[in-house]
Amino acid sequence: MVLINKAINEVTVKLVYYGPGLCGKTTNLEKIYGNPKLENKGKMISMSTETDRTLFFDFMPMELGTINGQKVRVQLYTVPGQVFYDATRKLVLRGADGVVFVADSQSSMRDSNLQSLDNLKTNLRLNRIDPEKVALVFQYNKRDLPDIDSVEDMNSYLQPGQAPVVEAAAIQGTGVTATLRAAIGRILENLRNNVDTTLVEGAPLTSPDMTARSGATASSAGTPKLTMKTEAGTRQTPPPPPPPPVTQHQIEEAEEDPFGNVAVADETAVDRAEIEAMLATTREVITSIEMALDKARAQERLLRDKLARL
Repeated sequence: MVLINKAINEVTVKLVYYGPGLCGKTTNLEKIYGNPKLENKGKMISMSTETDRTLFFDFMPMELGTINGQKVRVQLYTVPGQVFYDATRKLVLRGADGVVFVADSQSSMRDSNLQSLDNLKTNLRLNRIDPEKVALVFQYNKRDLPDIDSVEDMNSYLQPGQAPVVEAAAIQGTGVTATLRAAIGRILENLRNNVDTTLVEGAPLTSPDMTARSGATASSAGTPKLTMKTEAGTRQTPPPPPPPPVTQHQIEEAEEDPFGNVAVADETAVDRAEIEAMLATTREVITSIEMALDKARAQERLLRDKLARL
């Protein structure tokens, strides 16, 4: 959901990196964040787990010049790949204007890629985002490793269609910037063409099921290790996922804008709505983490019991 802030003449769009565990989502954002050419970056906040260096959810705004006189700010997010965090993936996808699907090129990851892609499409629909219209880019990562599928094979089973495909070796920085540019280009193309990515039909949105495990594979599941850290290494409470789109009663009539039907919100109403939404989603994330911790403790007890019987 594109947001326009008339007070500071700024357009904000949201790009989410999605894919199976250990596919390179975090590496992509780390490389982008570390690029010295990118200025005006916000803090990057991460949540580590035992098996995946996952950015639980992070934001990294950056300036991209102007469109019709308005500055463009892009917020970047990753989603966790682990089984414990499907509810969080749903939350982070809310209001997404674009998605980068990071696929692992290794032949052994074919099933994981397919299941994660199916999970992406399911969660987009649950958020009333049309998977066929949202700005989507495929990144075929880990092209520097042995035993990888060819681009033709990956195209055959992932079927990207008209979506751009970028080959990458994110750990070396190869293809990272090209992927970002392609994704932003797709988002801006949708804006210029006034493409409505909203799914009209469907049940009303509700809070996600915090026990959901759909779309995750056994190989991508990790035991959560609740370590919150920033670039400086200090412990922090994770920020809430982005608030849901502004409701109709919060939208006021404004002068004609270059993006057609993009909402222009009353700032006072938005501030209150954002705070309420942040509070609600923060509670949901806390519940999700607590449930994940309970599952991890139960698994620990089970393993200890097995060890004691050996």
